[in-house]
This record gives sequence, C-alpha cells and structure tokens, in this order.
Amino acid sequence: ASFREMARLSGGAWCPFDSRSPGLLRDLLSAVAVFAAGGHKALADFGRRRGDAVLRLTQQVGKG
Repeated sequence: ASFREMARLSGGAWCPFDSRSPGLLRDLLSAVAVFAAGGHKALADFGRRRGDAVLRLTQQVGKG
C-alpha cells in the first residue's frame, strides 16, 4: 500500500510483483521504452496490444 501511495502522490505508477515477475518486468520495461520513444499515445497503443499489467500501467500514467 505504501508504494501505491507514493506513486499516487508523485504522479507515478506502481505494479505488484509475484512468480510471473520476470516476464512482467520485461513487459513493463518495454512499456517504459515505448513511452520514452513515443509518449502517451504510443504507450496507450502498446498497452492495448499487451493488455494485463501493461494496460494497467498505461491507465495509471494516463491519470498524471
């Protein structure tokens, strides 16, 4: 809950990790690269294609 609150206060995003974390981390780092290269629109498109945690990340970043 504290990471979620820090993300909310800073305008950032957060994601829980579990046994799927290596694949999840790969997807999230890809999303960061997509965002850096193409901004919010590219990230939203990528999130719709990847779904799941990447889509949740794009929705969190879109609120900022």
